Amino acid sequence: MRNLKFKLVSFALIFALCLSFSACNPVDDDYGVKSEVSTDFDNTLDTVEHDDTPIMSSDRVMSKYFDISLFDEENYADIYLGKKFEINGVLNGEKLEVPTKLSNLKKKGWKLNDGNAYDENSLVFAYETIEETIINEKGIVLTVWFYNSSRSSKTLSECNIVKYLINNDFYKDNKNYNEFNVSGITNSMAITDVIDTLGTPSHFYKVSDNSYYLDYFATKKDRRNGITVYINPLEDSITSIEFSYYK
Repeated sequence: MRNLKFKLVSFALIFALCLSFSACNPVDDDYGVKSEVSTDFDNTLDTVEHDDTPIMSSDRVMSKYFDISLFDEENYADIYLGKKFEINGVLNGEKLEVPTKLSNLKKKGWKLNDGNAYDENSLVFAYETIEETIINEKGIVLTVWFYNSSRSSKTLSECNIVKYLINNDFYKDNKNYNEFNVSGITNSMAITDVIDTLGTPSHFYKVSDNSYYLDYFATKKDRRNGITVYINPLEDSITSIEFSYYK
């Protein structure tokens, strides 16, 4: 009997202590429930981290025409025309093939211009590139580059012409000018037309406030092959164009 009374008293004391503890620590209604405020804050952090793309290029002129965040601090982007892109040029309705030999151009009325440092029989060292000018029967002058891709010296006439430079004379005389079409790029195009036709360039370079050039490389493997468009951003015009294929 005495043991039973002792147990009852002990139980009553324990129950009283429990009530006193619960009175000091009210039940948290949000216990086990994820805070909506905390969730929103986490999402905000994620958004900031993903959207905070560093702008490496310091140029602010070309940013008017394409996404400048694609370019690094030297204004290169991992963008290329692709192996299947066809690089071709036409001048006054006449196709300019690249690569080609001087002998092929001679059949179309072109020859080496006077005053060049090299003639047809001059030796070109292995892997050397030579810049020359050619002229046709109408007096049109083009700058071309010869390239010796072999491991031994060759004469200039044996080397491939791998690049052409055509100056745009449309704005000097828009009635009597040398009409070109290089993979869709023509004399009278604005800068936005160039971007619409060829897309975002692989590289761009500021020569001066009124002179930039846009490089379009064929592939990452060889940046020599492709198209370079020289532009005047102040006048929104093309000043000249190059196209090349080294082989």
